[in-house]
Amino acid sequence: MKFLALRNEAPPADTVVVVRGGQMASEFVRRTARDAFDETGVYSVSVFLALDDPVADLCRQEPYLLRYRQVRLSTVGRLHRAGFVLLATLARPHYDVVVPDVDDDTLRRLDACFDAPVPNPGRQ
Repeated sequence: MKFLALRNEAPPADTVVVVRGGQMASEFVRRTARDAFDETGVYSVSVFLALDDPVADLCRQEPYLLRYRQVRLSTVGRLHRAGFVLLATLARPHYDVVVPDVDDDTLRRLDACFDAPVPNPGRQ
């Protein structure tokens, strides 16, 4: 098991936009969270925050996001109000959304935090 390396930075404002690549199908999200747990001991899902750039630029600059035809958008505040914690991991602007478990109810609650999929603005 690896240690979860965290960046030392101030928590993002509630209005900051959160971007997740793809449609967030529950089985894929469940598998992703389980893989993270196996690796770090924490169930989590990878996201990017529009901290320094507009969403379109973020999607264009991040290779992980650029590979997706669609993205889902939320805000830090929506995730916090639903009880999820964001951890600053890897290189800025990457974060992980911590989920307490991978139960259907938890994944539905996470899904409800995000808008419907939209075409990836970085690919236009």
